[in-house]
Amino acid sequence: MTTEDERYRTSTQYRLWSYTPSSLLALRTSTNSLAADRVREAVRRSREARAVSSTETSDAERGRSVSAAPEGEVDCLTVEEELKLVRFYCRQTSQLGDHLKFPSDVKVYNAPLINMKSVLILFWQATAIQYIKRFYLTNSPMTYHPADILKTALYFSTKTENHYKSIVEFANVIGKTKAEDVLASEFLLTQALRFTFDVRHPFRALDGAVMELRALASGNVPAIPGGEEPVDLPQRLDNRAQHSYSKANDYLKTSAQLTDVYFHFTPSQIMMASLLLADKDLAEWYIRSKFPASVDPSGLMANKVMGVVEKCAEMMATVAPNSDASDVERKEVSALMKKLKRCRNPEKKDLTALQRAKRAGAGEDEKIVKKRKLEREQSAKEGENLFGPALKRS
Repeated sequence: MTTEDERYRTSTQYRLWSYTPSSLLALRTSTNSLAADRVREAVRRSREARAVSSTETSDAERGRSVSAAPEGEVDCLTVEEELKLVRFYCRQTSQLGDHLKFPSDVKVYNAPLINMKSVLILFWQATAIQYIKRFYLTNSPMTYHPADILKTALYFSTKTENHYKSIVEFANVIGKTKAEDVLASEFLLTQALRFTFDVRHPFRALDGAVMELRALASGNVPAIPGGEEPVDLPQRLDNRAQHSYSKANDYLKTSAQLTDVYFHFTPSQIMMASLLLADKDLAEWYIRSKFPASVDPSGLMANKVMGVVEKCAEMMATVAPNSDASDVERKEVSALMKKLKRCRNPEKKDLTALQRAKRAGAGEDEKIVKKRKLEREQSAKEGENLFGPALKRS
């Protein structure tokens, strides 16, 4: 039988979306540099076009052109600034998901400690956030604004997490959005995701771990380090497991989504890291209980696993669970928004208009193809009738 690790290594998440910290930084740096070059080139073309048509452009139209391509050197976003903007819009995705309505008949797995509808919201938001983060590995906010990609990512995640809504219904629920606005970046997102939509989350792993801990509480268990030894040890384990579940789940909802742990660690490692942050003594006892002396007499395997989990927990701890953006962060993001407005690619600003033009062009191409086909058929008929039509018998 294949192990869980072997099954995970066959997943697209492991094969396509796992990186070392250095390779992830290199990819983001390359994406940022390429996008900055394209922005500057697009601004140059926009300025040249404006200069050529300046005599034929009205004052109002000229004003719009200036805002699309400001004069002077274009000050582009850095990699760090792009990450801050993407993180901000990931928060926005989570907040938007909280306000959307869910049907009561959606079937999800049986979570023993939290409401089933809450689980659905967790998966839906988390999947959308991971779509956004994956998209911006090979695309830049300077090219495609996160506010546009956010809606499409949310819509895609409704399909992935078995909560499909029609595009019209989805746009109406969001408000101030048309169906074509959501679909404008559909192919862009699909292409950036490499046509893979599966996201492996750590929520189910946490559910299973807590169920196992509570099951252990019903039998004889060894002492848990930390604090004084209680008389009723199983009851203590059950209480600590339930208490840790809530805290660990908060880390998975926020900290795991807003950091890069999905790119560096497996779902089970992320789950263990959240449990470690929630209750260090309990998590360490649980991990080491999986490596008895008969399997790991020297403790090397247990230490190795603990080292990986601690690294993951350290990364997750940089973002507090269920934390809103601080006032300082909001001011910083506000300044970055203004900077982004000045360094957007003018040729990619209106994705909806670009899609309309593309469809119109596709329609024209189809007409040309049909015309050429008719011409070929007509030419073939004329070739067959080179010596005139067949003679009719009198």
